[in-house]
Order: sequence, then C-alpha cells, then structure tokens
Amino acid sequence: MTKPHAVCEVELLSRGPVEFGDRDYAIGKVRALCELGHEPVLSAVVKLRLRDGTTDSLPAIAEATLDLNGVAVRAHASADTMPEAIDQLDQRLSRRLRRHRKRLEDRRRESEPEPAPAHPGYADLPVDDRMVVRHKSLAMRPMSVEEAADEMDLLDHGFYLYLDADHGIDRVVYRNGDSGLRVVPRVDGEALPGRTRPPIHPAPLVLNHLPLNEAEVLLDEGDEPFVFFAEPDTSRGQVLYRRFDGHYGLITPAV
Repeated sequence: MTKPHAVCEVELLSRGPVEFGDRDYAIGKVRALCELGHEPVLSAVVKLRLRDGTTDSLPAIAEATLDLNGVAVRAHASADTMPEAIDQLDQRLSRRLRRHRKRLEDRRRESEPEPAPAHPGYADLPVDDRMVVRHKSLAMRPMSVEEAADEMDLLDHGFYLYLDADHGIDRVVYRNGDSGLRVVPRVDGEALPGRTRPPIHPAPLVLNHLPLNEAEVLLDEGDEPFVFFAEPDTSRGQVLYRRFDGHYGLITPAV
C-alpha cells in the first residue's frame, strides 16, 4: 500500500557554525518520521542553532515542527553537541507523533500515563543581563482544560496558556515534574478530568497582578519555569517563562 505521507520535503534553518553533516543528519531523521503521524505532512521545518565560543551549557539546540493536515506537532532539545541534540529531538518528536496517531485511532481509549519528557536545563546567564527576547501574542480560542492539555502535549511544551471555555478566564495548564498535570487558577467546585489521561489537579499557584519588571524578579527568585501574571490595569493573563538561552520569553493574549 502506498504511503503518500511517508516522504516529505524538509525545510532546514540554521544559526551558528552548524556543520553540513549535522544538517543532513537532522533532515534524514525528520524525513524518516513523516509517516508516524498517520496523516499527510503539509510541511516540515527543522531549526538548528549552535552557540560557538560560549561558556553556556548545552550550546546545541535542535527544533522541529511538522504540520500534520493542519495540526502542528513540535519538539525541541538541547545538548552539548549537535548530533546529541538531533538524537534527542528524534526521540521526542517520535513520541509526540505516536501519541498523535493514537489519539486519532481511539481518542476515548484509556491509556497508561506517559512519563513527561525530560527538558534540558537553562543557560547560566547573570540576572542583570536577562531580558525579554521573544514575545508571542496568541489569538486564543476557547477550549476545555483537557483540550489545552492535548495541545500542550502536541507542541511538546511544559505549559500552555489558554482561554477556558467553561469559565471564560485565562488559565495555564502545565506539567509539575512527576508526570502529573496542574491548572491555574483554581476554580472552586470544578470537576477536573482524570480518566482519559493523567489526572489534572488544581495548582497552588495564583494569578499575580503586577507589572512585567516585578514578574521578572518573581521568576528569578522562584523555582518555577514560568510566572502567570496580569498587568495591574488589565485582567488578561500572561506568561513570563525561562528560555534555554537564559533570557525570558513572554506570551500574551492577542487584543
């Protein structure tokens, strides 16, 4: 039987002194994974970044995004060398694609919880040198907490900002490091789903009302990978998070 999605064109973007052999290696790995999603691959993009001449830990970063018939499945990894980062990327993207395929075949079937992917550490950057180097503004469609958790898994993120369809508020669902899932803020009396995936529990975190510079201080002083906050003059939730390169990223709802 012909598999029209088994071979796909892979677009590769690179920054830094990435060797040609590593580029071909990454393209081959991603091309071989195109059939795992069990859907046509509309596009495949690989990004390789190598920070040369730096004392930062884990200088090699590899990312990939496959568009499976309109659904983006993403994975990323970082390591000491580019081949190691590509191998880790291959493993994580394979896991994401297999889970996506399983959902399509039987979305309601109960399954054993999958261990949360191990994310690399962050570069050691002095606090005074950190800044917001990436700002994403999302057009958030209303969804349930379980749908948000699915989106987080497909994108291989550790957290996901979404608009809760049941309560009309901005919330964040995230992994808490032991294969469990949490959602913030808590809604009193809410019945959270727990039969079709690892149970989702309310988080002890709160929505902080403070300006961006104070959110940065809170992120630096705490152990959490992100801070969920709202500017004093608005009620819309935002997420300030740690990036692999030691800087900050900011996610806000589109106006």
